[in-house]
Amino acid sequence: MNRNSTLGLTMALVLGSLSTATAEDELDLDIRPGLWEHSFSMQSESGQMERAIEEALQQLEQLPQSQRRMVEQMMSSQGINLDLAGSSVQVCLTEDDIRRGNLPQQDGCDQTITQQGDTYHFSFQCAGDPPYEGRGQIVVLNNEQYEGNAEFTTRMAGNPETIQIRQQGRWLREECN
Repeated sequence: MNRNSTLGLTMALVLGSLSTATAEDELDLDIRPGLWEHSFSMQSESGQMERAIEEALQQLEQLPQSQRRMVEQMMSSQGINLDLAGSSVQVCLTEDDIRRGNLPQQDGCDQTITQQGDTYHFSFQCAGDPPYEGRGQIVVLNNEQYEGNAEFTTRMAGNPETIQIRQQGRWLREECN
């Protein structure tokens, strides 16, 4: 797995695990619309993923300011502000997004979600290079906070790798700007 695919895999997993509804499922999600900050920590068995993310961040910092700004603007236009160094991502969710279950989800992933009260159990399989799959849960603490964890397996440098993620989300404000 190269550095760019590691960064892509990390973002796909974080955003994919933040999804709490799919178009075909009717889940009752009681969260506030607006700007959300999703914080996460990850730990791989080998430490290889952490080293690859650090290298990708160094490469991003070395980009000419115009290229870096272009990457940041592209992500921002999709409602995403990324801070992997701080292990967080900001995502804008509208009331309509929440009602329709139109939450961030990675293309190429199949996801199953079940709800038990304020706890959402999910499993996912994602095509890609390399493919990855996993499961986890998110607990909505109130309409402005959640916490969760996930475990997924993938391949790094041709070897199987298991990665643990702990995450929490908090509502920041109504306006997304």
